[in-house]
Amino acid sequence: MEFAGYLVIFLGFSPSKSLDVWYQTATIFTGVTTPFISAISVFLLYFVWKDNRRELAETKKALTEQSDTQNFSVIKDAVFEIADQVKVCLQKDVVMGMGSNGWILTNVNSPVSDTRFLPDEQGKEQRDEMKLESFLKLYFTFTHSKPIEKNRYNDSMKELIFSNPTFEFIEKVKTIALFVRETKSINYKNILEITLFAKLNIFTWMMFVEISFHLFKTATLAEKETAELVFEEIAGLTCRQLKEVYWIDALSDEVLLELNARKLL
Repeated sequence: MEFAGYLVIFLGFSPSKSLDVWYQTATIFTGVTTPFISAISVFLLYFVWKDNRRELAETKKALTEQSDTQNFSVIKDAVFEIADQVKVCLQKDVVMGMGSNGWILTNVNSPVSDTRFLPDEQGKEQRDEMKLESFLKLYFTFTHSKPIEKNRYNDSMKELIFSNPTFEFIEKVKTIALFVRETKSINYKNILEITLFAKLNIFTWMMFVEISFHLFKTATLAEKETAELVFEEIAGLTCRQLKEVYWIDALSDEVLLELNARKLL
C-alpha cells in the first residue's frame, strides 16, 4: 500500500507525466517486485518438483508391483506344471531286487539291458514291482533307521536314489530351483514355496534334496556355481516347509552336514 501511495504522489492520478518519469517508475517497480516474484517462483517450482517426485515414486512402485505380480503368475504356472509332470513320473512302475553286487532299481518298461536278479530258494528272481512313489517311501524309511551297518547290500541300497528311474528328475529339479530363484518379491516367493511344497509329498522333496546335493558334489568347476544355486534353493525350500522334522534324519549324512554348515536346519 505504501508503494502504491508513492506511485500516486509521484505520477498523479492521470497519465500526464513524461515517458521518462513512467520509465523510471516502471524500473523501480520492477526492481522492487522481482525478488518477491522470484522467491514465489522458486517455492512453486519446489512444490511442483516435490509433487512430481512423489507421483513418480508411486508410479514406479505400482509398476514394480504389477511386474512382480505378472512374473509370479508366469513362474507359478510353470513350476506347477513341472510338479504335475513329477506326479505322473512317480506313478511309473519300477522293479527293485537283489543282484549279484547288491540292490538294483530299474524301470519296468525300460529296464537296463544287463539287469539280472538273483533267484530265491524256489528259483524265482528276487524282485518286487512297485510305483516309484512307493519306492521313495521305502527308501527313506530304510535310510532313517540309523546307524546303518556298512556292508555291500546296505551301501547299494543307499545308492538306489541315483538309479535309472530317478534320472529324469534331474532337469526338473534344476528348472524348479531356477524358477523359484527368479521370484524376486519375498512375499510372492513365500507363497510360491508354500503352495509348491504342498503339491508333492515329503519323500519327493527329500529325493530332490539328495539329487541336488549329488549334482553339486559332482559338478565341474564350470557348473559349480549353478549347481550350488540349485542345491541352496531346493534344500532351503524343503527345510523351511518340512514340518515333519522326524524325516530330516532320513537324508544322507553328507547332506545333513552340508545343511548344518549352511544353517538351513
